[in-house]
Amino acid sequence: MKINNILCFTLTLSFTQIAVAEDITSSYLLDDLGDQTTIATRTKLRVDYAPGTINILQSDDLMTQGARTVWEALALVPGFEESIDETGTRQIVVRGVGKSYSSGAIKMMVNDIALNSELMSLANPVLNMVMEQVERIEVIRGPGSAIYGESAYMGVVNVITRKHGQRLFAATGNYGVLAGGGMMSYDNAETGLSYNLNLAGWKADGGGQAGQDQLFLDGMGNLSNAPGPVNDKLDYRSALFGLNYRKTTLSALWLEDGAGDHYGINNILPPDEKRIVTRHRHRALEIKQGVEFTPALQAEFKLGWQDFTHTRDRLYLAPGDSYDPAIDGPVWLSRDYKENRLTAGADLAWEQGRHTLLLGWAFNQSSIDSANWNWNYPYYDIGPSFIRTSMERTINSFTAQDEFRVNPSFTLTAGLRHDHYDDIGNSTTPRLAAVWQMIPRHIIKAQYAEAFRAPTFYELHNGGQPADIRPETVATSELGYIYKGDSSRAGITLFHSALKNLIIFVDTDSYIGYSNSSGAISQGVELEGEHWVTRNLKFSGNLTWLETRDKTTNQPISGAGHWLANAGLEYRASKDLAFGIRLREVGDRSREAGDLRPTLGGYNVTDISARLFNLANTRGLTLRAGIRNVFEQDVRYPATSIHNGIYPDDYPRGSRQWWAMLSYSF
Repeated sequence: MKINNILCFTLTLSFTQIAVAEDITSSYLLDDLGDQTTIATRTKLRVDYAPGTINILQSDDLMTQGARTVWEALALVPGFEESIDETGTRQIVVRGVGKSYSSGAIKMMVNDIALNSELMSLANPVLNMVMEQVERIEVIRGPGSAIYGESAYMGVVNVITRKHGQRLFAATGNYGVLAGGGMMSYDNAETGLSYNLNLAGWKADGGGQAGQDQLFLDGMGNLSNAPGPVNDKLDYRSALFGLNYRKTTLSALWLEDGAGDHYGINNILPPDEKRIVTRHRHRALEIKQGVEFTPALQAEFKLGWQDFTHTRDRLYLAPGDSYDPAIDGPVWLSRDYKENRLTAGADLAWEQGRHTLLLGWAFNQSSIDSANWNWNYPYYDIGPSFIRTSMERTINSFTAQDEFRVNPSFTLTAGLRHDHYDDIGNSTTPRLAAVWQMIPRHIIKAQYAEAFRAPTFYELHNGGQPADIRPETVATSELGYIYKGDSSRAGITLFHSALKNLIIFVDTDSYIGYSNSSGAISQGVELEGEHWVTRNLKFSGNLTWLETRDKTTNQPISGAGHWLANAGLEYRASKDLAFGIRLREVGDRSREAGDLRPTLGGYNVTDISARLFNLANTRGLTLRAGIRNVFEQDVRYPATSIHNGIYPDDYPRGSRQWWAMLSYSF
């Protein structure tokens, strides 16, 4: 691939990558009630009795296992795999889907506020949130569109932040890691007034190394910066505010992250400038009002505003003046994009006898404020905007759901959601689920659910020309079993997903842009469990076996591990001291059709951590420390985008990392 061709590819491809415990107390006897959640039905249910496949990740447990960010925490979920693209954008692959296709496959929310952008359906800053900000992470594995609409395609993630207590924290680590933040709150039970403020930020200089890049394959290795250091600098900052007065809630958030250009958008290694190139920012404001007509009839109304900004500052494309004196320095591209969103909604829940009925309406209007770009390549005028700034999207959605308690041990949930788009038409997604406690401690779950992902602004208007693209759809069948004992919990889920109209990037003689493919199949088995071996020693783990097939190529979906495993031990040496160890295994990953490289081998890593409460006899002072990838195993994320170049040896990310955090709760 020659440099001029690479630059042409960049114009259409460059956006596809553009998402207080004060001591240790034993939980030897598992809580009979279990975690409660509203994520499955928008009505409060115990997680084991909620329809679908649900995980609740508690922040303290995650930090004991060494997770520092939401991205790292989600790798502990069965069927979830972490990855990155060539520019460092965080990716989560769910049941094999999310690496090879164009946009995000997960609905990302913070405190019930959905943040996926219309540009590329991503919300990267959510994945970079630090665990000190988080109370818990609620996860749906599988379709969620019957409740949440677009983007709830292969899963839903809702990050619930800390809202109680006073806390300060600071952290450090190798590769220039520094972090800090804190929170404050006020709660008056008599008046019903409470508020909270949660602040955090971190930065890392990075230290990755890259092998030979695309220029070597083109016979121009003498022009390359590879092999060499990667510009993998990262940063994150955020502010979250909540105000509650009786049944009125005001929420505000600001999430922002930045990244260097990593391996280069064309898989040509940029200079190691250690600077932020790509930046995402989400801001949101939402007010909710609850109304209780009777104890059995309740409603909630909400109104919100959001904006999303995506910028790229001199994104490196290719060497310039080294082969063409007319170009001043390297060839670069800058972009500045901003979209606005207005939201409104109303839910009505009515409990009548053995039925709990939910009716909902949601409104979403998104528009582009700016979409500017420029570059220093003198031979082609790209114009002022990369997509039409007049683009808008209005969505009206209607939801109906019935939870029918056939008897005390058997519940049926039926739901239907209809989404009307003013630009791409309609989508209707059903769900039918059953939960049966056949005998005490033994629960059977079954569900059939459909979901969809609408084409994004960039996919529809790539190059300024509207594309004829249909929404992606998925139909998933699941069968699960849960055992819950006094000191043990175990579960198994079998799933089969039929994906249709997957949106992919195509490059032919007659067309360069986005189109629908034939579809794919994803099916497998997920095992998970935890067991208190003694009152002070807990084992937890999960195992996922996955089989995928792309119907266009009749090959496995590229970029995803064929099996995934997590295993962890937590040992509580005393009231104030605990140790954790976690093993992570990822199986071999298939290549794209046409990629003749051997299958990318899997990897296994070992993480260790420790936490000490009441440090120096100071109540509330906690020290946490850990090492990720203790044995410095070779970890590589797949380089899958052969249309805009390749790294023959993929993206190595296997360095050992140490970290330490000091927090004070008061």
